[in-house]
Amino acid sequence: MKISDLNSENNNVSLKLKVLSVDKREIKSEEKSKIYYYGLVGDETGVIPFTAWEFPDVIKSGDVIEVKYAHLKEYRGKFRLYFDSRTEIMVKPGENIEIKNTYKDLKIKDLNPVTPFVTVSGKVTNVTKRENDKTGTIYSGYIEDDTGRVRFSSFGVPLENNRFYRIEGARVSMYSNRIEITVSNKSVVKEIESDMNLERNYKIFDIKNPVGGINIMGFIITLGEKSGIIKRCSVCNKTISLNVCPDHPDAGINLDIFAYFTIDDGTGFVRATAGKDAILPLININENEIARKASIIYNEMYKKLYGHAFKFTGNFIKKDDELDFQVIKANSITDDEIKIEMVEMENELS
Repeated sequence: MKISDLNSENNNVSLKLKVLSVDKREIKSEEKSKIYYYGLVGDETGVIPFTAWEFPDVIKSGDVIEVKYAHLKEYRGKFRLYFDSRTEIMVKPGENIEIKNTYKDLKIKDLNPVTPFVTVSGKVTNVTKRENDKTGTIYSGYIEDDTGRVRFSSFGVPLENNRFYRIEGARVSMYSNRIEITVSNKSVVKEIESDMNLERNYKIFDIKNPVGGINIMGFIITLGEKSGIIKRCSVCNKTISLNVCPDHPDAGINLDIFAYFTIDDGTGFVRATAGKDAILPLININENEIARKASIIYNEMYKKLYGHAFKFTGNFIKKDDELDFQVIKANSITDDEIKIEMVEMENELS
């Protein structure tokens, strides 16, 4: 029998396994103390945890063992092997088992570099392709599920636009304050069918990691005094404080809008930033009017943003160990709409 064959009906299980880890712990009581052993074992089909009340001290990580009369229990939806006094455990010197790599299956909003290799499933979008002399073809874009969206880079493994994939062995890392994943030729990529809902509406309290494509509803409760017109270099697009870019002194100047504010949705608050694409529709000014209406833009922002409720779409980023929110789009909603949301949220928590 193999690990992949195990099910809730199994008793007196016999397996050949490789010991991946083994440790022991002492339980003390007023009358006596008792030691139990725990760890991980695996074979070519998977990995499973074990608990043993008796376990030979000579067995160490890397040994292959043959186990008879073990039993299986399910705890919190996962199986665990148990070895007791009836279980026979024999070491198989000189034998080896190639263990199948197993990766934790995570939703995108739960990705964290603390778990560096994972399995994710989602829809691939915005795919671009480029060639690199050292690494070959690189595919880049986004992968999204019903909880969030992150960037991906795939080295030599083609991923097609608007297709759903399951990726086993994706590497999780942080880049430019955001989560991203890397796909390599060691990853197992399978195209799948899915009808997942990609409308991702969350409370601020629910978001713990810097992922994108998130919708939140809330009030703007502060508006930064330095929000308003900013100047950018027409070549490098960097913000400049004077009328000349130090790197491109002959370049022209483009006017832009930048706003920073705080969003509160009743479960928490988050610092947020937004550019002209999000702000201009809310203050009823078009891009050609920025220069002419520069003197009133802050007042218009204050009047139409501060204290009002919106549905925001954007990306969470991590700066100084805190999450900030970059707004891509905002739509006005009525105070009643968000109050209904808050009442429903309070009912859920009570």
